[in-house]
Amino acid sequence: MGSFTLNGKKMKTRGEAYDHIAETLGFPEYFGKNLDALYDLLTEMSADVSMKNADDMINALGGYGCEIVKCFCDAAEQNPNFSFRIK
Repeated sequence: MGSFTLNGKKMKTRGEAYDHIAETLGFPEYFGKNLDALYDLLTEMSADVSMKNADDMINALGGYGCEIVKCFCDAAEQNPNFSFRIK
């Protein structure tokens, strides 16, 4: 199981958020860069993911930032090989 840390300061737009997530977690090039595609990949991976500066992302993206966090939380609930926490 790999350990990864996302940085909310690097997620000021939706595009930046998905680019940072994909790069940090090593997603394949076909990643669709939307919440459904994110959830699908998270529920298939074995990893321990944490996010620092989540408030910066949420402040920049508003409700969509909250949806990204929820997506990670939902995936962790569904996939026993995946964990997520906010630092």
